[in-house]
Amino acid sequence: MTLATTAKEELTVPLPGPEMLLKDVYPIVPGYVYAVIYKDESTGMLVYNVIEPPLTEEDKKNLNLLMTRLREKLLRDKKLIDVVLKPRPVIPHELLDKYVRSIAKELKLNVPDTVLKKYMYYVMRDVLGFGKLDPLLRDPHIEDINVNGPQRPVYIWHTYYEHLRTNIVFETKEEIYQYIVKLAQLIGKNVSSANPILEGLIGNFARVEIALNDIAPLGHCINIRKFKAEPFTIVDLIKIGTLSPEAAAYLWLVIDYKYNIIIIGPTGSGKTTLLNCLLYLIRPEARIVTIEDTRELNIPHEQWVALVTRPSFTAQVREISQFDLVKMSMRIRPDYVVVGEVRGEEAYVLFQAFASGHAGLTTLHADSVEGALMRFLSKPMNVPKMLLRLAHVFCNIQKVKVYDKVARRVIEIKEFRGFVDGKPRFVTVFRYNTALDKLVPVLDSNGRLKSALFKQIARDRLVPLEQLYEEFNRRKEILQAMVEYNLRDPATVFRVMRNYYLNPEDTYYKVKSGVVP
Repeated sequence: MTLATTAKEELTVPLPGPEMLLKDVYPIVPGYVYAVIYKDESTGMLVYNVIEPPLTEEDKKNLNLLMTRLREKLLRDKKLIDVVLKPRPVIPHELLDKYVRSIAKELKLNVPDTVLKKYMYYVMRDVLGFGKLDPLLRDPHIEDINVNGPQRPVYIWHTYYEHLRTNIVFETKEEIYQYIVKLAQLIGKNVSSANPILEGLIGNFARVEIALNDIAPLGHCINIRKFKAEPFTIVDLIKIGTLSPEAAAYLWLVIDYKYNIIIIGPTGSGKTTLLNCLLYLIRPEARIVTIEDTRELNIPHEQWVALVTRPSFTAQVREISQFDLVKMSMRIRPDYVVVGEVRGEEAYVLFQAFASGHAGLTTLHADSVEGALMRFLSKPMNVPKMLLRLAHVFCNIQKVKVYDKVARRVIEIKEFRGFVDGKPRFVTVFRYNTALDKLVPVLDSNGRLKSALFKQIARDRLVPLEQLYEEFNRRKEILQAMVEYNLRDPATVFRVMRNYYLNPEDTYYKVKSGVVP
């Protein structure tokens, strides 16, 4: 392996050598931390290396002294005692810098300013950040972080390269456990041998799943799934090709007329992201109830009620399941019932809610629409065939290879038309074209979107079919204009939706001109 030093920074960044083929290099913290992705020719595996400022033995000794004295100094500051004792204290960078420089003078550390800045990086990383995993949590291209036990490399899921082994290792079981304790404090829950499973949120940016070695014989396990700092919107999904403006306009109409949508796909395919984006299309005044095990959905509606399940580990505390929450939601008159993911008996109650006039959306782990139907009909869901016809639209999202990168794509949208002679009947309205990397509409003999649901809407809601297609085209054009003018942030998208429901004609012409209404 050869090394090259950037002109402006002390950090050395690996470049291709005889035993590796470089795939990518990019900064995480410019000047301090870089991600280097390469193919290890000896194993054929892609590897993700975190390159941080190197520490000599003397550096490690100095840094340890600095950290010890810093903690003592901060704890003597009465204004900061409560802050310092938090698992992830919020201390101004300027104050830390001042203290570190002061302590360096006290300890008579005769080191250049560049070395002191290097120490400062590690102080920031370990005091204000997340220690060893901090670079991975900072990298915007990393979606999942997996700690699989001591003396085993940490793995990540990268947006473009999928599973990658990293050069980060927790050496001992105790080191992982201390990290778990810190995460548990951040989440606000306890984890122990009596309660060896922990799941929860770190703020609004990551979901954590933890399993102690009581149930994980190879060692304590940590999975961290990161959220985007700013959530994706429907405009973002169109821009990156996850779905087309026509498909988004179609789903918008389906939601608006209160028909039900089931989003299916495998783990990590983007089901929850797509669900959250679609919820932004609901009328602003609508009453929406969301039901999740761990809260991930986030929408701006004022009548949004977010419900989460509660496990119980003692006889004195009642467990609250998704089944309980779906039953409860029906008594608070929601316009839309949204279940983050159905996986059990709550599916039966959800379809009862559909049958009683509530609209809804949910996600389901399944690779195909046919597989999704089988899951609904089988235990533990046991949805009757007569109720299953209320699953009006299935939206299948998958991870696909686009050139040499992994991408999320809606590969089909199908309308479920019930059972005929015991067999399910579907109408495909959108189908993914691999050659074009595009979700394309299926057209009828008149050149219009082939939709049986549009005909049902026209019949049930007394809307002329021509008017429905005109509305579909207008919403498609609005979404295309939002993409063209980059009207993509959540606040802007919701503002456009709100104004469109209030004054569709005016909003249409403003957005078409690139003006936010």
